Amino acid sequence: MKTSNDPFRPASTSRVPPDVSERVSIARFLCIFLMMFVHVQPGIAENVYDRDAGAFDIVYFIFSRLLGLSSVSLLSIVSGYFVVASLRKAGSWKLVKSKLRTLVVPLAVWNVLMLALLAIYGLISGNWHDMPEFSAAGMANALLALTTWPLDVPLWFLRDLFVCCVLSPALLAGLTRAPLATLLGLAAFMVFGDDLLIMQRPQLLLFFGLGMWLRIAGPDSRTIDRMARVLTAGLAIMVAIFLTLRVQRVLLSEMDPTLRLALDTLLRITMAGGFWLLTGAIRHSALATLCTRLEPYAFFLFCSHAILFNFLGIAFRRFFGNYGSDLFPLTFFSLPVIAVICAVLGLRVIGASPALLFLFNAGHGAPPLKRGATLPRRYDGNEAKAVRRN
Repeated sequence: MKTSNDPFRPASTSRVPPDVSERVSIARFLCIFLMMFVHVQPGIAENVYDRDAGAFDIVYFIFSRLLGLSSVSLLSIVSGYFVVASLRKAGSWKLVKSKLRTLVVPLAVWNVLMLALLAIYGLISGNWHDMPEFSAAGMANALLALTTWPLDVPLWFLRDLFVCCVLSPALLAGLTRAPLATLLGLAAFMVFGDDLLIMQRPQLLLFFGLGMWLRIAGPDSRTIDRMARVLTAGLAIMVAIFLTLRVQRVLLSEMDPTLRLALDTLLRITMAGGFWLLTGAIRHSALATLCTRLEPYAFFLFCSHAILFNFLGIAFRRFFGNYGSDLFPLTFFSLPVIAVICAVLGLRVIGASPALLFLFNAGHGAPPLKRGATLPRRYDGNEAKAVRRN
């Protein structure tokens, strides 16, 4: 059974309602775009949240801590939602082989690129501070994030998503036969799983499992929207709590770990509901066209933006200063836009090489530039042939 190639796009062979597939397309680009704000480097050593909160400090906190860090939760739920049909149609072994190609290969290749660029930068500047430890364990972590963050830090998500897919057959069995016990087990793993080194963020497996449970339970889109509205009501409370903590300069890093994890999980799950409702609103606006046209570049954007920020941010900080400078907002808001432009151009540059597309973008090329061409929005059995993505 053929599966799709993009790690963020579903490869389901069962038909999904058109409104759900269109909203997933919007969510992919929207969540990745907002996630980029987390990785705009402030360029200062001290904690940016341990400062008196002026107007931009609040804006920065909203975009980086509230929206940016929480956006991955919806992508995790969506990944779990669509992996159920892939398991049932393709089987466990074919799924794992597919994910090795579409998750682990880009994880390694993009980190190799980051390593090469850091080496070149070190030769030019004499600054070797960011180079990994030159040992088997150091290189394994740098390239594959085995026990710590990789060089291209956001790519830990690909590593953890691969683990989720490997565990998905067991999750499918558990969520089918004993869903409550399985979800409680995932919650326990979230709390106690850090030291096991199975995942960089054990929390991700809970969101992935929730997505699988949604697909198994089979609620229609209206029921999902009702669930999202309940979560969004909770989101207003969580945002108020986090903003209060920021204004009072209460550092989350100094909280009791269990309390911090509970607050963070509640924020992320309620934010997922809020993002889902937002995709419904965007679907009926002019912004939907922009999101769906940029969605095929989302994976390339996800993999490339932190590398771009790392090096371009050096030049930007020279001109606009570090966090706290009056001009730093120019860096903060312009870098994500520049990253989108570079992702579009970069994917088109490598588009003529199947080998480069396989290595850097899970085998998927850029959509055609024909005027009036529209992107496929239906995540059904023919999508893998049409756009070659998951």
